[in-house]
Amino acid sequence: MNNSGNMMQQTDKLDALATFTRLVGEATTDSDAFQAADRAAGQLIGHRLCTIMAFHADAMEVERCYSSNPEAYPAGGRKQKRDTDWGRHVLQEGRHYIGYEAADIRRHFNDHELIDSLGLRSILNIPVRCHGKTIGTLNLLHEAGYYDESQVGLASIIASGLAGTLLSR
Repeated sequence: MNNSGNMMQQTDKLDALATFTRLVGEATTDSDAFQAADRAAGQLIGHRLCTIMAFHADAMEVERCYSSNPEAYPAGGRKQKRDTDWGRHVLQEGRHYIGYEAADIRRHFNDHELIDSLGLRSILNIPVRCHGKTIGTLNLLHEAGYYDESQVGLASIIASGLAGTLLSR
């Protein structure tokens, strides 16, 4: 394999991340920052749906701040995550979650029928963390089998870029 192709790919990724960080830094609204994350995640990882949630630790709820499909998933929607395996794993322990197929989504998400009706069968949830605490999540959804561990690093970088925006809400 030609290493120059890999270098160009790495350069393209770095350029996309640099653009994302510049856009988040210049954002004058939460929506601008969230849209920059949506675009970066789409370009670098891929998704059919991107949502960004704020975590309300006291209530163990996540609140949708942004959705690339506001008709199906409008901003403001809340999900209760108290006493759930997903809530412990992602929100309390600060670990990513990959749902590889529809059965994984059914196991963890009450709105699985809506997710399935949109043709979304895999999910990548990345906690947004600050000072050792989860303050939100970046959620990417796509066709079955789309996500794997190789995408977690880039998604985590994008998620970390949202910390300031989520903290300022």
